[in-house]
Amino acid sequence: MKILIADDEDYTREGLIESIPWQEYGIDEIMQAVNGAEALKIAGWFRPDIVLTDIRMPQMDGIAFADRLMRENPDSRIIFMSGYMEIEYLKSAIRLSAVDYIEKPIDLEVVQEALNKAAAEIRTLQRSREAAQTGRQLQQQKLFRLLTSKEPDRMTVEKLAAETGFPLHAHHYVCLILLPGNGEERPEKLAEGLQEKLADCLSCRLIGFSPEKDRVELLAAFPEKEQYRLSSAFRRILELFDGCRLGAGMEVRDYKAVYNSYRTACAAINCAFYQDDRRLFQIDEGILQHSVVDPGIYGEFLHVLSERPDGLCEWFENLFTQLRDKRYYKKEQVYSLMTSLMTAVYRRFPELYGVCPQILKEEQIQPYLLELKNLTELSGFVRPLMTHLESRRREQSGHNRVIRGVQDYIARHYSDASLSVTTIAEQFRLSPAYLNVLFRQELKVTLKQYLSAYRLDMAKRLLDQGYDRVAEIAEQCGYANANYFAKVFRDATGMSPLEYRKENEGGK
Repeated sequence: MKILIADDEDYTREGLIESIPWQEYGIDEIMQAVNGAEALKIAGWFRPDIVLTDIRMPQMDGIAFADRLMRENPDSRIIFMSGYMEIEYLKSAIRLSAVDYIEKPIDLEVVQEALNKAAAEIRTLQRSREAAQTGRQLQQQKLFRLLTSKEPDRMTVEKLAAETGFPLHAHHYVCLILLPGNGEERPEKLAEGLQEKLADCLSCRLIGFSPEKDRVELLAAFPEKEQYRLSSAFRRILELFDGCRLGAGMEVRDYKAVYNSYRTACAAINCAFYQDDRRLFQIDEGILQHSVVDPGIYGEFLHVLSERPDGLCEWFENLFTQLRDKRYYKKEQVYSLMTSLMTAVYRRFPELYGVCPQILKEEQIQPYLLELKNLTELSGFVRPLMTHLESRRREQSGHNRVIRGVQDYIARHYSDASLSVTTIAEQFRLSPAYLNVLFRQELKVTLKQYLSAYRLDMAKRLLDQGYDRVAEIAEQCGYANANYFAKVFRDATGMSPLEYRKENEGGK
């Protein structure tokens, strides 16, 4: 709260300022004046909530000052001070609805009681105003919802329009949608005072609503003679809010057609999702088309994903080009499509988790995509992901050729007892450690484990045939001697080679 102290006696003003605990009354701004004329001038810009004024002052007395003040700022609360208890002063104080009339010399307790009463009245007034403003805003929001609905109830519309002062006749209407730029105030702040700010280029009445956290929706009503000034108003809005984007619907001449203006405004601002380099979006023929994302896109994508994943990068580039050309698809449809596509990609290639630090599991895909504000940001997310995948697959493709060569080499030489990880690595001019890493990446086993498993598998096949002796089978499968073969076989199967043969013979 703010207080203005007017008194021609310096010691009175200074004494009050130093002696009273102003914060206890919610007063945090104090101004002084030495006479009524100066007090009136200060009150013009200071707009005090409480005025504590002497009555007898030079140039303009306290009564004349208070009389002028109440005409200009009727919500101020006045406390008079005087060393003269004249009946005319008391009558004037009553007429001006003064909070109190304090005699000099001043009793601080009496002043504090008067301040407490004045502060309480100010708080009550503020709460009443806030409630009234809230009620008015709610009525405006109801009216906005009705006017932008397809079939508004006429009687309710007319009642709400009368209560809020919104014109329904002899006016044109246009719906506007404002998207704030990065770092700007919350959307609901964009509409505050906008009507007054547009007065120099368009005399219009505005009502607004913010159904979403990311935008403000407005309905402007203006006389027909000012229709030509709309373009200037749009430019003015863009100047006032640097970085914001504006979508303007079609102009209509009847409030019953406001729904069409709202629908086209939504379609216009939807284009900002595709064209993030523009700021003003108005209707054109394309906007009026009813466009939905082609349901065949997902089927085409699944075919590429399963049959030729190396073509995913090119496929996504074509998709983004197509979406920019078809910029009238609702952005919600694009988010839904991209969520489905990227979920399928991550399921097919789980090694992609972590490439984007914000996506470590499937449940994080959709929330992250919804944080991306436009198609440019979506494509900026997908491109490096596909590039990473393409690079990874090229690397793996090279690895696969090496691994297939090693597998073929083992199939031809597994019976050689000297065959080992080292000799195989030398054959392919790779280090044993690196070759083991490749096998673990591709086959989830080391090369040593693969070689051992291959020899055991061949041994089982020979044992199943039932012709050769165990020692011969051991030699054929690359084991140095029959005893070592028997030990390795028992460790792997839980039985000796002979027990294995008997069991399998019994099962035949």
